[in-house]
Amino acid sequence: MLSLRRLNRIVTLKAFGKRFAGDGKGVSAIEFALVAPVLILLYLGMAELTLGMMAARRVSHLAATVGDLAAQSQTLTPTNITDLWAIGANMLDPFPTSGTSLRIRLTSVTMQSTKKATVDWSEPSNWTKHTNSDKAITDITTDQIAVGESLILTEVEYDYDSPIGNFFKTGTVFKDTFMHHPRNGSEVTCPLCP
Repeated sequence: MLSLRRLNRIVTLKAFGKRFAGDGKGVSAIEFALVAPVLILLYLGMAELTLGMMAARRVSHLAATVGDLAAQSQTLTPTNITDLWAIGANMLDPFPTSGTSLRIRLTSVTMQSTKKATVDWSEPSNWTKHTNSDKAITDITTDQIAVGESLILTEVEYDYDSPIGNFFKTGTVFKDTFMHHPRNGSEVTCPLCP
């Protein structure tokens, strides 16, 4: 038989259970504790995506602008090209361009009568010069440039490191290539470019 004491304990536990189940004071805190990490990760992910898209857009803009400025000249000097590199680095602000994280290459290419593109000159920043056998040169076709004509090939690569790198380890390289036809003549020369 149940003793009165035991019966009283069971009734008290049932009452406690009903009160506990009906009490809504801590629900908000528990919901917040469950939802907050998801919201924080979502926020960091969106910030990362936004910064990455901004860097990619600036790399494309840099390639287009540097190539366009070079194509407007009839003759370039190494000093002019150094100025173009400085313009390019400034265009990537606020992203860091120290060391070799930013690579830019300007190349003048002419289509020969053999329908093969050849390098007239190539000036790199933190990169190697183009040769006639490089894929970027051999892939240029007569659809892009007519025989006897010239173009300026601008290539940019940027090693993007996330400012939120402690959370997301990345190592993304943004690349873009632009081709511009010379605006003031048939070709852009660089007689002092080795």
